[in-house]
Amino acid sequence: MTAVSLPLKALLRVAPVILSSIALLSIGTPAAAAAPTVEEALKLEPRQKDVDFDRPRTDEIQGATISQEKLDGVDALVVRRADGRVLRAFADTDGNRVVDRWSFFKDGVEVFREMATNPKETKANEARWLNAGGSRWGIDRDGDGVIDAWKALSAEEATAEIIYALRDRDAARFARLLPTGDELASAGFSGERLTELSARTTAAREQFAKLAATQKKVGPKATWGSMLVPHAPGVLPAGSPGVDRDVTAYDNVVVLAEDGGPGVQVVIGSLVRIGNAWRPIDAPQFTGDDDRLADMPAFFSPMFGASSPGAAMASVDERIRPLLAKLAEIDSAMASADGAGRSKLAAQNMALLEQVVAASAGADRDFWKRQLVETVAAYIQEGLLPDGLVQLERLAEEASDDKELAAFIAFRVIQARYAAGMEQPGASVEKLQDTWFTDLTTFVESYPRAPEASEAMLQLAFRDEFSGHDEDAIRRYQAIAEAFPGTPHARKATGAVRRLQSVGRPLDLRGRSIDGKDFSIAALKGVPVLIQFWSTDCEPCKVDMAQIRELQAKYGSRKFACVGIALDGNRDRLVAFLRERPPTWPQLFEDGGLDSRLAESFGIMALPTMILLDAEGKVVDRNVSITELERKLTALLEGK
Repeated sequence: MTAVSLPLKALLRVAPVILSSIALLSIGTPAAAAAPTVEEALKLEPRQKDVDFDRPRTDEIQGATISQEKLDGVDALVVRRADGRVLRAFADTDGNRVVDRWSFFKDGVEVFREMATNPKETKANEARWLNAGGSRWGIDRDGDGVIDAWKALSAEEATAEIIYALRDRDAARFARLLPTGDELASAGFSGERLTELSARTTAAREQFAKLAATQKKVGPKATWGSMLVPHAPGVLPAGSPGVDRDVTAYDNVVVLAEDGGPGVQVVIGSLVRIGNAWRPIDAPQFTGDDDRLADMPAFFSPMFGASSPGAAMASVDERIRPLLAKLAEIDSAMASADGAGRSKLAAQNMALLEQVVAASAGADRDFWKRQLVETVAAYIQEGLLPDGLVQLERLAEEASDDKELAAFIAFRVIQARYAAGMEQPGASVEKLQDTWFTDLTTFVESYPRAPEASEAMLQLAFRDEFSGHDEDAIRRYQAIAEAFPGTPHARKATGAVRRLQSVGRPLDLRGRSIDGKDFSIAALKGVPVLIQFWSTDCEPCKVDMAQIRELQAKYGSRKFACVGIALDGNRDRLVAFLRERPPTWPQLFEDGGLDSRLAESFGIMALPTMILLDAEGKVVDRNVSITELERKLTALLEGK
């Protein structure tokens, strides 16, 4: 067999781990570099989260081997159990001596692979679930680990994606399932039917975002249970109104989501097959107390709970439908427009949203008014609506009789007013901040139980803390935790209280490093320890890291230890940064950035933040600056 060199660093291009001191695996050459160990190869994991593959424990890999061999006709680095079953395979499929396929196995059968199919790129840009792992085939256009489009997706897997999007409150994940107008046309729809379906998918994005943010039925540990359908998929024949080619679809799809209890029924409605992927048309729904649903159109039959077959498309929807289609066109045009063009499109978008609000009623009207407010606020932030603040204030005045909606709008007015002020030439940041905090205080007094009040209180507590008013900050943080239990803001506030009261107390820190190793701060007991919260977006943090490196070189690891907690939102960017500038101390990481568990546990809201512990693991300084670090470290080492 011809010797083929497989650079191990190519394996790492998709793996969120760092393997040091191993760069190249060559077979059959005397100068071959040391091959990676079984343990090192098993650290490589898929970037997609929901892959069920073998993760053997240390005691389960006794006798396992790693070698280069032919697998499916291509050279691959293969990890096998002692009984010969394959655990991992990293292959060079095009013979260019670089790994471009990463395969993961369960019970000796391949269940998932990531592939780099673009010859000009080395990042994996496709992900496939195989055999018992399923039939999904996702496209990751920019290699960032997020599926951008689906090449193949069964109906069951499409509904599972919807459940997980609800579970994770991930509106973007659901939006990626929705077909575009071009895709609906390619499936065979045309004319008014195409316009109707395009409008429904546009509305579904907004409706799902609202549902995901407020629903409590699909919990954080929910899994997909089963897909329930009243009949097999049907065919809309070519020649039917608005159908140019045969279209295969499901109607009245219901999914059972399981969370350790009796299960939750989620109504999906219709699914359409476009190419090899099944796609939803509408946002999912939950049945109400009377087991009735909001109107959900069906291709072949009346919807569950509808009072009549024609109820799905009431007259008010007839007026909204073309407006939603126009909104979709504007949304598409925004992506390529210049500054002046975006401002013009923003004004058109606002006018259309005003019409949608006027044509809506009941809960739908409330939903669209909130969308209007959010859109105006976003445009103000971008500087696209010169009179946007006036429009927001008008909307606030109109909503004065609805306290919940009034609070929602009032908070956005405060945010927009501050953003607009910051855009003014010669703006006084100090005066704007004073006004901002005064407005937040007034808001909390006016709407103490509104969801937005927790964010306002968090901002005020943060101001108190960094103004040196610790007791005031603690009182505010505690009030948030009591008034809004179980919310992210409450968790952040609880962590902030823990941090503010930490001096002189032992600090418990556990997590997993970026290279997959379990970490406990207890392992560093015996030397002073610095905990640095940082991110690759924080330039001052990087300056601090350089000085920390100098202190470690000066004192040595036996006198001074450090642990980093990286609060990055992008794992790949973090891994790339660490490869270029590898620190000598461990780096903990969890998804979520400033909203991650590690950030919430200590109430971290600003970077850099550094905490200094003594040799016994007790907090000496909960917010030490880099300029004070060496002096305080010297005092600890000298016992002062």
